Amino acid sequence: MLLCGDLGGTRARLALFSESGPLRPQKLKIYPSKDFRGVGHLIRIYLEETGARPEAAVLSLAGPVLGQEVHLTNLGWQVSVANLRRAFGFKKVYLLNDLEAAAYGIPKLKSRDLEILQRGRPPFGKVSAIVAPGTGLGEAILVRTKKFILALPTEGGHTEFPADNEEEWHIYQECKRRFGHASLERILSGPGLALLHELFSVGEKKSPEEVVDLARKGYPPAEKAVRTLVRILGREAGNLALKSLALGGVYLAGGLSPTLLPWLKEEFLPAFSDKGRLRDLLLRIPVKVVLHPYPALFGAAEFYRHPSPLRG
Repeated sequence: MLLCGDLGGTRARLALFSESGPLRPQKLKIYPSKDFRGVGHLIRIYLEETGARPEAAVLSLAGPVLGQEVHLTNLGWQVSVANLRRAFGFKKVYLLNDLEAAAYGIPKLKSRDLEILQRGRPPFGKVSAIVAPGTGLGEAILVRTKKFILALPTEGGHTEFPADNEEEWHIYQECKRRFGHASLERILSGPGLALLHELFSVGEKKSPEEVVDLARKGYPPAEKAVRTLVRILGREAGNLALKSLALGGVYLAGGLSPTLLPWLKEEFLPAFSDKGRLRDLLLRIPVKVVLHPYPALFGAAEFYRHPSPLRG
């Protein structure tokens, strides 16, 4: 059996998969990430609760993979292949960036797992882009050919937020004051949504879930926060689509995207395609929202069966 994990800043998901046959998760468990001291503690609890004895592991982690180690940006955990093999006796261990894993999982999704925002127009290409707002902001590129599938992780969520007007400049300055760096992730994420609401309500602190609930009820500061986030997300997704020439499609993944679906349908596409002379190119690109809750788990299992040639 194969242990697959999707470890994010808020939740950690672990499941077992067979090494061949249909991709079906077994003994799926979801834990609050901050309840654990680290990945080893989490895996040990899972194995004790399930009685599982997997021979290999593939972990999707919210942080950059450097060699055979990962530092989880929003948790502070350090993970290494050597430590996991030594602690649990795994014969093989792969560490993937969370968006890299999600990208490998997207081709395995069914049509019911995707909500179409824009159908696009042919000819379609082999390159797709994934943008995933959640606890943080993840971005990746997916290349699909007849011979292979290749996911390219990025840390695009940590690039500078390009303010576009006076109000956004105020947001930029506030991020700079609080965090020292005004990255896109500080805005295009659950914590970013809470920050926007705090700014627009002049100091009213709410959780991301509370902000969305208030926006559904028509509370002006919350609704403005959601619409602002969605417009900035549209701009950033359009930027990534142009940089990667993602004629195969743009996928909005992450825990926040399905929650914001009503506003995505209204606000996202005008911002996505607002690229001057290349507006028509953006209108050709399919745009879909990933509704499936576990694309990274499926992607981790798929990667194990067909490892990337870049990993050696």
